[in-house]
Amino acid sequence: MANGYVTKVTIRNNQVLIKIGLDDFTPDESVEISGYATQAGGAFAVFNDIQLVPERDPDGEINMWVKAPPSADFKKGEAVTVVLSAARVWTTVLGEREPGSSPDQYGSTDEGMTWDDVREVKYATPSSAGHASQITTGEDATFPDRT
Repeated sequence: MANGYVTKVTIRNNQVLIKIGLDDFTPDESVEISGYATQAGGAFAVFNDIQLVPERDPDGEINMWVKAPPSADFKKGEAVTVVLSAARVWTTVLGEREPGSSPDQYGSTDEGMTWDDVREVKYATPSSAGHASQITTGEDATFPDRT
């Protein structure tokens, strides 16, 4: 399968635990997992987490877990629907373009405001509690001042 996909949902200690396969991601890069799990009876759990992609297991798969408290009890015997997004995470700092310096995609050089001078790119640091082994992924990519 491509990108992220759900392989298991477990309820333990009043937490919804969601196992996610991430075979198309690279170990040690930051990934944001967000979405929700729900049941027809009204129970749901919303999750949003940034974690490092773990190493491949002995079967060659990459799996991680996210957890969230449920809004109400999930019921045994009822299907669970999970909506999930898995995305690489980085931050880009952009400076403002000098007026008249170059046209934007619409051919305008003097109207509006544009930020297109890439000054810095940073990969996100995982923020989840309980993941002591997490560190910032990759190196910062800093661009020289173009002034």
